[in-house]
Amino acid sequence: MTPEIVVVNFYALRDAEAFDRAVRLLVARVRLTGHPGVKSYRFFGSGPKERRAVVVYDGPQAWVGHHDLIMGWPEMVALRAAAQLARVDLYGPLTPPMQDWIETMGLGRKLKHQGEAIAGFRR
Repeated sequence: MTPEIVVVNFYALRDAEAFDRAVRLLVARVRLTGHPGVKSYRFFGSGPKERRAVVVYDGPQAWVGHHDLIMGWPEMVALRAAAQLARVDLYGPLTPPMQDWIETMGLGRKLKHQGEAIAGFRR
């Protein structure tokens, strides 16, 4: 079995134009200076009120490292201002450092791991 992680993020848009602009800038920056463990980083339009990101990581360390790196970037701040993260589907290993990060960001109730909700997250 591979330690690879595949994540699908579902975004509920507040401002589609601002989101798409932020995504173009964010994708370019991730490709240029992002974490080396990000294997694929793609966004898809799925209607006027929703977008999705599909990201493939080498493994848990890449997932944590990527988020540690990008969360303060202005491109990510703009993306978060333009949309709300509605759901996260994660496939692959879920390690304690990942769980800590998920808990800190308050994503626990939005996360499905291998298609199932995870008990025990406070937020």
